[in-house]
Amino acid sequence: MRLSEWASIATDELPTAGMGRFFYKNQLADACAKGGYGRPYWIPQHVLTGIDAYAEGPRARAVRGAQALGRYEQLAEAIIVGSSQRRGVVRLPDDAGRFVDRTWNTVETALRRRLFRRTDAGLEPLWLWLNEDGLPRDPHGWHHTFAEANARIAALGMHNFSCTPHMLRHSFALRWFSVGKLVYSSRLEHLSQDEQRDFRIQFGDTWHLVQTMMGHRRVETTKDVYLEPFRALDVEVLQTQAHGLPVAEMMADLFASHPAVLGDPAAPT
Repeated sequence: MRLSEWASIATDELPTAGMGRFFYKNQLADACAKGGYGRPYWIPQHVLTGIDAYAEGPRARAVRGAQALGRYEQLAEAIIVGSSQRRGVVRLPDDAGRFVDRTWNTVETALRRRLFRRTDAGLEPLWLWLNEDGLPRDPHGWHHTFAEANARIAALGMHNFSCTPHMLRHSFALRWFSVGKLVYSSRLEHLSQDEQRDFRIQFGDTWHLVQTMMGHRRVETTKDVYLEPFRALDVEVLQTQAHGLPVAEMMADLFASHPAVLGDPAAPT
């Protein structure tokens, strides 16, 4: 997901973690997506567990601190939502003192930052990601987080290595193209070339898989911008090198010398 998209998520939009599941399917709101193009996205179990730990730990402490200082009550622009039992719906107050149900899909980013729920302890923001003072974190504030992390890496002597939020989308695309190639090749290896062509015409190929996961409207964007390193590889070479290897090792081998791909600066040489 893009930085501004993931930063806009509300707590009520998150799925509830369960037992025996590897991932959870969620829906990005049209009102928060680039170009108004909402889409499904998938949260792995370990990521959702990490989010829950953040919500119950650092986030909860920040909220309690802001409540103790009356910080939320002082916000003139705060909007207090009503209680709703319907999934995907938020109850917003209207000018007549009543509440109107709106789907989260239509609630834009700027409005989300103003939404609060009244609890026994006081007001609490519905915006998931908060600063240490308990106030909603601006999406662009994550650039400062990456800048501080890059500075710490440089201080450890790992020069000429840095990361930006957008680079993570590129890494995501490369990883899932690799996964898709391995899965597709194992499923189609028993088919003839004509049968494989018919399968791709009907169900799409690995490019379209990554396009869906990245939220691109045009597969050309996926190919030309995010998966450019793969375009220079012969498919047969890719499949040969990938055979029997874990994805991480395959990617490290394929892109060790590619100028657009950074490796692990702490990995043994």
